[in-house]
Amino acid sequence: MINLHFLFQTWYGGLFLMIICSYIIAKTCNVFESATDYLGRNMSEGVKGASLNAIGSSMPELLTTVFFLAFASYDNLGRDLAASIGGNTGSAIFNSIVIPMLVIWVVIATVAGVKSISIAKKVILRDGLFLIAGEIILLVLLSSSRITHWHGWVFTLFYLVYLAYTFITMPKSDRLVEEHKHPQVFESWYEKYQFKSEKNIISRSWILLLGSTTIMAIACAGLVEGCKGISHDLSINPLFVALVVVAAASSVPDTIISIKDAKKGNYDDSLSNVLGSNIFDITISLGLPLAVFLLFTGHEIEFSEAGETLIDIRIMLILITILTIIVFYFSKKMGIKQVLILACLYIIFIIYSVGAASFEAGNDDFLARIAGVIIEYLKPFNSLLQNIADSITRSW
Repeated sequence: MINLHFLFQTWYGGLFLMIICSYIIAKTCNVFESATDYLGRNMSEGVKGASLNAIGSSMPELLTTVFFLAFASYDNLGRDLAASIGGNTGSAIFNSIVIPMLVIWVVIATVAGVKSISIAKKVILRDGLFLIAGEIILLVLLSSSRITHWHGWVFTLFYLVYLAYTFITMPKSDRLVEEHKHPQVFESWYEKYQFKSEKNIISRSWILLLGSTTIMAIACAGLVEGCKGISHDLSINPLFVALVVVAAASSVPDTIISIKDAKKGNYDDSLSNVLGSNIFDITISLGLPLAVFLLFTGHEIEFSEAGETLIDIRIMLILITILTIIVFYFSKKMGIKQVLILACLYIIFIIYSVGAASFEAGNDDFLARIAGVIIEYLKPFNSLLQNIADSITRSW
């Protein structure tokens, strides 16, 4: 029998569980990518990446939020909400930095004659501006003294506005139905099932999409339990485990889909999937489970329980997003230089995360002192944001 104590009460068991779950997510990603590829066959590149690909590949983030809330005791709601925010925020940072870095490097390394890639500026502006707006809402609203289901609905509504705008601005020529061309030789079992006949391909595609999402849900429950096991054994806030480890594990589908799109030459999709996934992560993945959970339980969350470090993490998210969008927008071509810039940004993020975790645990090492200076410096700003948020949400 499996030693449950090993899996759920030790850091190495929790890490092992998260690696297995990440592998499962990676495999199921191939299935729902095949399904969404067919279901989105009539969409333009940027729209498909920002909608179907982004929604499908962000299911791990949504499901981890669901399980963080569902598995939380009432006394730990604030802490586990903070962990879910950390997971979604870390995933957005991973998507903004690591995925474009890997996409550029893989294309240059594997596609003959390609030394750089370019992205349509309209895709960067559309999704980038919406993403920054969503992150500002996240920064302000989550500074409220108490969190209610109305906070979740605001995030959900914002995503619906973004999605509506994306479809409305899609060129009419891109809305025309085109014949879907798919290969005649299939190696994977799911493609053989999906395209076994010309009839009912849409129905079978939906079955694959829903089935892969179900398996992914089980894997995401494992991610949550693995995160709690690591944080329990190492006596650190689960927020920081979620910020780095859960975020990377749940971003596997985004990574795979973006790399596949880029290798096919669909560079607009490869980036719009990243930006669209980030918008989904900080709105639907966080907002919808939060809204439904608090609505049906009748609970409110005292957000002071979530810890001081959320303010710096949310500000870091905005700064990284702005920096990466500047890199994307003002680079005529993205090559090795951009890979190195993005790598430096992610190293800084990891170092700060380690320092903030150490500071929160009460340590006095070098990284903890640096993080502590930043956290203490932001305290007055945190109080200002809380006053603004409370004035907006007082009637909620």
